[in-house]
Formats: sequence, structure tokens, C-alpha cells
Amino acid sequence: MRPTKLHLFPLFLSLSFVSFAPAQDTSNNVRAVRISHVEGTVKLVDSSGIAFDQAHSNMPVTQGMVLKTGNDGNIEVQFEDGSVARATPNSSFRFDQLQRNSEGETETQIIALSGLSYYEINNRGGKYAIHFGPYTATAAKSSIFRLNMDQNPAQLAVMHGTVHIETGNDGGLDVPTNQTASLDLKDASSYNIAHTITADSWDQWNSDRDQYLARLGAKATMARSLSDSPDDPAWADLDYYGNWYNFPGYGAGWMPAGMSMGWDPFGSGYWGYYPSYGYTWISGYPWGWLPYHCGMWNWFDGTGWVWFPGNCGWGTYGNGWYPVTTVWNCPKNYTPPARPRPIAPVRGPIHMPPQQALIAVNRTTGTGPVVTPRLSGNRPVATPVPVKFDGKTLHPIESTVSPKMSGPLGEGFRVASGYVPPRSGAIAAPRSTALPISAGPNRTETVIVPRNTPIPVAPRSTAVPSMPHISAPPAFHPSEAAPRMSAPSYSAPPPPAPHISAPVSAAPSTGGASTHH
Repeated sequence: MRPTKLHLFPLFLSLSFVSFAPAQDTSNNVRAVRISHVEGTVKLVDSSGIAFDQAHSNMPVTQGMVLKTGNDGNIEVQFEDGSVARATPNSSFRFDQLQRNSEGETETQIIALSGLSYYEINNRGGKYAIHFGPYTATAAKSSIFRLNMDQNPAQLAVMHGTVHIETGNDGGLDVPTNQTASLDLKDASSYNIAHTITADSWDQWNSDRDQYLARLGAKATMARSLSDSPDDPAWADLDYYGNWYNFPGYGAGWMPAGMSMGWDPFGSGYWGYYPSYGYTWISGYPWGWLPYHCGMWNWFDGTGWVWFPGNCGWGTYGNGWYPVTTVWNCPKNYTPPARPRPIAPVRGPIHMPPQQALIAVNRTTGTGPVVTPRLSGNRPVATPVPVKFDGKTLHPIESTVSPKMSGPLGEGFRVASGYVPPRSGAIAAPRSTALPISAGPNRTETVIVPRNTPIPVAPRSTAVPSMPHISAPPAFHPSEAAPRMSAPSYSAPPPPAPHISAPVSAAPSTGGASTHH
């Protein structure tokens, strides 16, 4: 059987985002990371003081922001390498640093302010530091640890790996797997170690979130292979919730599973005001991160909406993150939701009037259902539906990369695929660059990286506007929340009240470990 060429190189480098300019900061060092899961009441406060009374999944977190959970709230934040930070009810942390250094490595500093939080750190080129009281915790290798600040001394329990804690003593303190450090928040030289971990009722919730992410990342296509962030867990969302197709003349494009031709990619979500970027799009779909912050949406007559990746992992704002992606071509009579304009400052020494932080967009007409893909064993597989394109039938690109272990601390895409993407800033690769990948027991597909990928030519039945086709704003409904979208369920924690520890069979250690109240 003849090998299939999959042109996966980003296609829209010269067209992307011509209509949206940031309000302030355009530094290549600035990053925006993703709120990937929210339950209950969670408040987000920007460094400038603008507050979102309720956080939502797919909201960006930028440098200086504080997340606060209520009595019924918990939250998960994902980073580009698959690392995560999670907070349980009545907890808070601040993201003091979200940047990249001159070598392109991510640098993240989080200040744990209160409550119970979990951190799962992958060592895939990123540097992480968790500050609490007078201490700083770092992971010398991939590690999972829990931090309880509801009492003094604070408790740092290491479930996996080794965590180094900078203390008031030279050399600091190393805490290995299955040990707990008790640390006086008022005296950095006062601490002790227990050679055990006391179970907490929220440990199961943390484990359930890991299992859910592992399901999303169980199999992958090579569509992410030429991005500069192939380990970003947001790619796994796309593999799980939709299918990739090789569109002749365009390359690999993605379509969500289970959507009708009348589905609107901007039908459910919010415009959220961020001082650094102005209004940014916050999608209401569970996979709605990458397709709305890099690449480009395009409509094909007879096919429907397709998202093509481009600039994912590098770019002007935050190395590959943009406030809203471009809509390159639209169906007849379709108008994307116009990006609101920030309120202009009043003349004179008067502060800028308050913005409307969150504007809900709920355009349900023609929106198809969000379909949870079927499961094949323990592996998520989006229903492989062929599509029509320019008189041809296209079949989904098969998943070809199966990590030995997925999830936040599992095997990364780069390792599982054996492929190293080009360095940041690379625009093209030699024509001879090819990556054979297994596509089944008797055939092989070859990924070709063209030397110079031209801007694709649209099918004859479509027109290509020079700028996104945005003419008038839709009817906004600020008082309405966008509908909750379905997602695979997991077992919620069963504590009778937040922060009540589950019983353990072993007697408590005398080394300073304590339960979480």
C-alpha cells in the first residue's frame, strides 16, 4: 500500500491574527496557562485588581493572578509540559511568575497562600518553584506533592519523586517519596520529618483527575509533532474529542466529533477582559483551549468547520498564545462574535473605568450536541467518521502514539513518539525531513515536512477574505451563563466537609505529620 503523506506543518504563519492587537504587553517572555477544570465557586483576581467572581474552564491564567476557591470549589491549572497545580475548597494561590527564559524554558513561580493544594511537576524543560511562608519547594525530578497550610506547622507530603525545600539552614531539606515534612511557617529553621504520609480525603480527587487526564492522553496522532509544545495536554483534548484529517493542499486539520453542519465554533463561551490582552475568548467546549488561541478556523462548503494548527508553541503573545484565533473563512451569512472594545480611559488624571470582566455568549441556534467519544478498552477514541472534501472522501488520521503511561507524570509525547520538534522560531525544515510512523500492522504513514509551506489555496467554492469576517456583534446575554458542556465523569471526593482527613489503618507517625482540618 502506498504511504500517505500528511502535511502537518503549520500553514498560516503569515496570516494569523491580523485584526487583534494586545492592549499592553507583547513580550515574548509572557505566558498564559490554562484553567483546565473548575467545580463550585472559584474566584480569579487579576494583578490589576479586576476580578472574575466565577472562574470557568479554558480561562487563561497570566502572571500575577490569584485563584481563590470557595467552600464548594476546586480547580486545576495545566502547564505546557503537562504539569498541573490543583486547589481544594477554601484554598488560594498566586502565580507570581509565568515567563520563558532566553533558552525558551518555562519558568513558573507559585505562592501558596492558604488551604490544601496539590502539585504534579514534570521535568520536561520547565522550572517550577512553590513558595509558602518562608519556604520554597522545588522538584529535582518528576514529583507529586501535597501542601497543607490550614495550620501551623504546614505539612508537605511527597507522594512521588523528591522535593527539595529551601529552609533557614544551609543546604535545605530533601523530602523523598512517602515522607512528610512539618514546617513552622514563622521560623524557617524549625521543621521535622515523618517517614510516612497520613491520607487525606482529597487524595482520591487528585488521583481521579490524574486518571481522567490519562484517558485523554492514551493515544495521539502526529498532528502535534511540528508544534513547539507537543507535550501540551491540550493536544490530548483534541485527540479525544475529535478527529484529524489530511486536507489536500492544507495539511492536517481537526474537526470535533458529533457536531452537525450547523454547529457554531463560537456558539458557547465568554469574552473575558484581561488588561494585558483586552478581551480574550473563553470557550465553553471541554476541548476549547488550543483551537481558540493559535491556528485558524476555516469553513469548507460541504465539509463544515475545520481548525488548522499554526504558531502553536511560538508567536507574539506568550510564545504561541493569542487572545483569540482568526476565522479565515465563514459560511454564508455567518458572523463570528465580535471582540468587544475596551472602555477608553477618561481624559485627565482619572483611572480607567471598570470593565465588564465577563460577557457570556450563548448562540445555541444550530449547535449540535457535545458527544463523548466511545471508548476502546481503556483508550478514548473519537468516532472515526469520514468527511467529504472537494469531491473526495477523507478518513481520519489514525492514532499512532501510545505512551506507556499517560497523565501528568506519564511519558511525554516527545519520548513516546521518538521525535524532536524544531527549535522555537523555526519556520521551515529541510525537504528531506520525514518521520515514518506505524499506522497499522501492514502499512506505514510518512509525515513530510515541506521546505516552504505555501499559504493554502481555498477550494473554488470559497472566498478568502484578507481579514477575519467580523462585522457586527451578536446579542450578548451577560446575565446568562454558557451551558455546561458534558465531559467524562469521575468519582468526586466523599468528605462530609472540606478538608476532613480520611481514616488510615496505620497509627500516626510521631515525626510531625498531621491530618488536614
